[in-house]
Order: sequence, then C-alpha cells, then structure tokens
Amino acid sequence: MKRVEGKKALVTGAAQGLGEAIAKMLARHGARVALTDINFDGAAAVAAAINAENPGSAFACRHDVTSAAEWAATLARANGDLGGLNILVNNAGIGSIGTIETETLEAFRRVQTIDVESIFIGTQLALPYMEPCGAGSIINISSIAGLIAAHNHVAYNTAKAAVWMMTKSIALHCARKGGAIRCNSIHPAFIETPILDGIIAVFGREEGYAKLARQVPLGRLGEPDDVAFMALFLASDESKFVTGAEFKVDGGISAP
Repeated sequence: MKRVEGKKALVTGAAQGLGEAIAKMLARHGARVALTDINFDGAAAVAAAINAENPGSAFACRHDVTSAAEWAATLARANGDLGGLNILVNNAGIGSIGTIETETLEAFRRVQTIDVESIFIGTQLALPYMEPCGAGSIINISSIAGLIAAHNHVAYNTAKAAVWMMTKSIALHCARKGGAIRCNSIHPAFIETPILDGIIAVFGREEGYAKLARQVPLGRLGEPDDVAFMALFLASDESKFVTGAEFKVDGGISAP
C-alpha cells in the first residue's frame, strides 16, 4: 500500500543518515520528494537511487538551512517542481560534545543556528506553500537528548529541547488557523547513522556501538528505517488527529 500516494515532500539533510532514510521511505510509499542538503552531491546521489526505484519521484537541491534566502529559493523550486507542498521534514542538524565549562560559545551558537533557527526559518517560509494544498504535516526531528539531559551535551540538549517545544507552538498556531496542517516531533535515541562517527573515532565501531547499546533497554542501536517508519506515519493521513506530540524512537531509554 502506498501510504502517502500523491503527496509532495521536502526533506532537509537528506544526503545521508535519517534524512536519506526518510526521503527513500516517503518515495517508496508514493510521495514525490525534494531532497535538500548543503552536500549537494550526496543529496543528488540519494535522489538518483530513489529515481532508479521510483522514476521521476525525487530531485536534489543544494540548501544551507541557516540561510533565509536559500530557504526561500529552495521552497519556491520545490513548490514549482512538485506542484505544491504537503510534507516538510526538518531533519538537518548537527551535534556537539561539551559541558557548560568546556563548550565554546561559537560551537554552542552553531548548534542552535543549524538545529533550531533553521526550523523556525523553514517552517515560517513553508507555511504559505503548504496551506493552499490542504492537509499537511510538518515533522521535526528532535532527539531523546531534547527530553533527557547529559552532562556533556549542553549545546545539543538545549537545541533539541527547543525543537521539541517549538513543535508544540507551531502545532497550536496551525490548529487555530483551521487544523489543516499538523506538526509533530520525533525523538530518536542512538541510531546507526554518521552522527555516531564521533564515538566511533574514539572507541572504534564495535566497542563504540556496544557502549551505546548497553544504555538501551532493548539492547541494540536503532536503524534509520525505525525513524523513517515513524515519519511515514506522521506524513500520512493515518495520523490526521495527531498534532503537537512527541514520538520517542529510543528502544526504551526514556521509560525508567
């Protein structure tokens, strides 16, 4: 069953990791997808792979999500090429390791700009394109780090918590305007994507993954499709009465 047949989506940070998995999942289930990333070559390669499976369903754009001008140009192109916009997946983001004493102000600000401000800019500029298309879904990729703090993730904890709360504000705003557009956040724990490269560099892949898996009640790391399936649900009309909610894809980390 094609669960998002005929819908038009824009996915940021789609050159790899969760963005790649979500873009592929949406296309596989019938959506046409604009893949955006500051890494254009990577996004283009993913779009080509999607089109090999589902011809004509994807295209790539180079896109710096911190730039309002690039957001405006990217959204205008996506709207024109796709014929509208139903789904916005704000996935682009970075991490940083540092405590309140060791993190630099420069790094702290960079994380907030990429992880938080980009969603503010993109959503604000996307709504005028989404509203004429009727039912729509905004999906913000936060993190379990937005709900559970760590001593050495001060910048990342702050950013992902902001994404969580901004999602709720956007959801309530859209509901007051008539409820056609919904907004929800997804909060993954440790997923096998390049965001874990830092711990791999320190401990090696096997030991690093094992160290993380010991923190997960299910005893393993998540796969990108674990998050992509959640995004598919939120993008589809199956979730038409769901807004302002947070969805944990964390293997039980937040349960205790």
